[in-house]
Amino acid sequence: MQRKNVFKMTSLLLILTLVFSLAGCAGQKPAAPEAAPEVPQEKIILKFGELNPDTHVMTIAIREFARVVKEKSEGRIEVEVFPSGQLGDQQTMIQSLQMGALDIYRTNPSFLADLGMKQMNVYHLPYLFRDVDHCWDVLNGPIGEEFLKLVDNSGTKMTGFGYYAESPRNFFFTKKEVTKISDMKGLKIRVPESQMYLDVVQAFGASPTPIAYSELYSALQTGVVDGAENPLTGYHTNKFFEVAPNYTIDGHELAPSVIIFSELTWNKLSTEDQKLLSDAFRESEKFMRNLSSQKDEEAIADMKAAGVKILEVENQQEWVDAVKPLYEKYGKEYLSVIERIQNTK
Repeated sequence: MQRKNVFKMTSLLLILTLVFSLAGCAGQKPAAPEAAPEVPQEKIILKFGELNPDTHVMTIAIREFARVVKEKSEGRIEVEVFPSGQLGDQQTMIQSLQMGALDIYRTNPSFLADLGMKQMNVYHLPYLFRDVDHCWDVLNGPIGEEFLKLVDNSGTKMTGFGYYAESPRNFFFTKKEVTKISDMKGLKIRVPESQMYLDVVQAFGASPTPIAYSELYSALQTGVVDGAENPLTGYHTNKFFEVAPNYTIDGHELAPSVIIFSELTWNKLSTEDQKLLSDAFRESEKFMRNLSSQKDEEAIADMKAAGVKILEVENQQEWVDAVKPLYEKYGKEYLSVIERIQNTK
């Protein structure tokens, strides 16, 4: 009897223990499943090639673009800048871009024209733009967008991305002080390897001599050429005034630079990243526009201090008249576009 009571008591205790255990479990929240580890987003590195040195307004603007991209992407996208032709001359970098070995490059419209985008030559027509503000108004409007689409549709594996523009290009010379077109006769003038530049210099009566930009300083120094042409900041930052101290302000060209992307790179980017890069570039355009004006003033002051002779042409109209045949050669198929550019306010 006693053993039966002990058995009953033991059974009751076991039952009560089980009940309380179940009650306790019922009151507890089920354990949350472990969160999957966050997969880090892959870092994107973009290489941007540039011919000018670090001190040039173009390179400074490109580095500002890189800074804004890094900030907007919180470090996920990084633009590495290679100035001073580190990755080769213009031809080499364009080829690298087409193969996807280079991601972004700044080039001249005439170079793109030589690749089959003939309408790009319009940007190089001498005295087309009234001033830098007029140029920017065109670039930031529908005409500028239409020209970028030419790159997209060219079949050259490149994508039009944006523009930079600075003050007009002017001639400079090692020995001669040039103020009239007749002063240009027989002079060897360095030009980029582009047919438009060859024709402009020939129209002024000089002998165009294509030379890589990286070799220009030594070509001036050794007398291979008698002069060249560049905007104020290019002449100043590359120290061409050391070997060519005569700078003639003729303002023959105000062609913008075209920023192009490798199509292979661009198509790999997500729509969100494409927008991020485009927004960052718009910010760098504004930065560059303000900086260019400031750098021009600084360049003129430094040039005067260095003893550079800054000359004005005696009769601007004779220079304008000399290049009118180029409008027939390069612009006759694009007269409506030229008119729209000239009428842009």
